Amino acid sequence: MQALLNAFLDMLMSVFPTSPFASAIDELEQLPYLGYLNWVIPVSQMLTIGTAWLVAIGLYYLYSVIARWIKLIQ
Repeated sequence: MQALLNAFLDMLMSVFPTSPFASAIDELEQLPYLGYLNWVIPVSQMLTIGTAWLVAIGLYYLYSVIARWIKLIQ
């Protein structure tokens, strides 16, 4: 069952386009001072918190649209 689910998810992910930022991210990995910058400015933690915030806001708006569509709220 898990193999079937993995095959389905692989097929579903192949439909989505690749990231347009992949080449820029690969270039940033080559910078020698990036580790020191991440020590001073916690970029990875900021991205994690920002992503969680965007997901929460997106789910709120999605729920709001669906609730208005089925007339739960005015």
